[in-house]
Amino acid sequence: MLPQIPPYIRTTAMFFCIAIMLLGVVGNVMVPIVIVKTKDMRNSTNIFLTNLSIADLLVLLVCTPTVLVEVNTRPETWVLGHEMCKAVPFVELTVAHASVLTILAISFERYYAICEPLKAGYVCTKGRAILICVLAWGIAALFTSPIIAISSYSIEPYGDGTDAPVCTTAADGFWPIFYFVGSITLFFFLPFGILLLLYAAIAYKLLRPNNAFHRPTSPQPQPGTGTGTATATPSTKGNSHQQSNGMRKHRKQVIFMLVAVVSSFFVCLLPFRAFTLWVIMASAEDVERLGISGYYNLLYFSRFMLYLNSAMNPILYNLMSSKFRSGFWRLLLTCLGQRPSHHHRHHHHMQRKPATAGGSMRNTSRRQANDADEAATLAGGGTSSRPPHRTLRREATFLINSISTSSGTERTTSSSAWRSNSLSISGLGERERGILGAAIIGTTAATVTTACLQERRSSKT
Repeated sequence: MLPQIPPYIRTTAMFFCIAIMLLGVVGNVMVPIVIVKTKDMRNSTNIFLTNLSIADLLVLLVCTPTVLVEVNTRPETWVLGHEMCKAVPFVELTVAHASVLTILAISFERYYAICEPLKAGYVCTKGRAILICVLAWGIAALFTSPIIAISSYSIEPYGDGTDAPVCTTAADGFWPIFYFVGSITLFFFLPFGILLLLYAAIAYKLLRPNNAFHRPTSPQPQPGTGTGTATATPSTKGNSHQQSNGMRKHRKQVIFMLVAVVSSFFVCLLPFRAFTLWVIMASAEDVERLGISGYYNLLYFSRFMLYLNSAMNPILYNLMSSKFRSGFWRLLLTCLGQRPSHHHRHHHHMQRKPATAGGSMRNTSRRQANDADEAATLAGGGTSSRPPHRTLRREATFLINSISTSSGTERTTSSSAWRSNSLSISGLGERERGILGAAIIGTTAATVTTACLQERRSSKT
């Protein structure tokens, strides 16, 4: 009796193969489009993620259609010809090796950005990321090239007495076994150990209670005069806190996303690598003891786990990155012919939000100038004309700057006394501080007005 693939294996394999291919192709096509269309996502990390998407697309477009052909033909036969017999295993292994090298590059880039931030500025550049991607593909293709010689296409007699084309990658000698074991060690177990060490160092840096990601940031003191500084400092400090907290949240979000990508990659590749090692090490009797049903169950399960990894990455980006999620949503609405106005307004609002502190500072300065004008008018009896009014304002401002400069000298010599005075002033309410500031400006303007009147009288006499 001729061997046949059980119908439930054929049906299940076709269903999962079509679902994984459709979902993965759509998701991995959207990833580079979202990155290109979103300006603030064009960084070195996302260049590596684009490279991963290209690798996943190659797997889904080249390797998954061959499964659909295999499950609908006679077992152990190959109907796609000599060239595809060489190309399919070469593409499959090259993509797997390039993905491993890309994941290593992403992890090293995140390590430098978090654990060595001073080096990250000149190490983690977009030009260098593109160069690393090109080198990853070259190294992967070079190390995968022996599979072209190992895989063989031939015409063999089939069980029904006819001749059938067969494609095999037999590990029946020392060098083929050395190649398979060496490639699995070099591109699976060794990178897995390196990534464990890298992410352990990153986790230690992020979770340590006294590092820069947990300390509250204090903005640099900005020079100012009068009550404008006291009014502007809390808003500036609040914006600085919000920006630093947002940056810490974004960095942690990126790390969690990359850990999920790395974990899914190795979990999905483990069955395929383990099955390959078992086929190499097991005897022919052990393989026959499995039976055709057990053998094809293991074969297609390990291959579908490999293909599932290619379709999972865009889903992980959406689940764990708010930037990718909003970018995917905008692209989806654009494809459906709708305008993503809500997300655009939200992004525009986020861009305009930091300008609120500057606007409040300008309004405060404008109110103080008006108060100074009114105080000067009252002190002068309301009879002064416009040019002397501006002169008095300049004189008052000069005098206040002089007072603040002298108080700055006192701060240098007696800092503790200045701190106690500033604390007592900051304890006043907003209304009391406004009354105190207006009184100081009014007194200063009256002094300047009296001096100007005396100068005019002396010049007339």
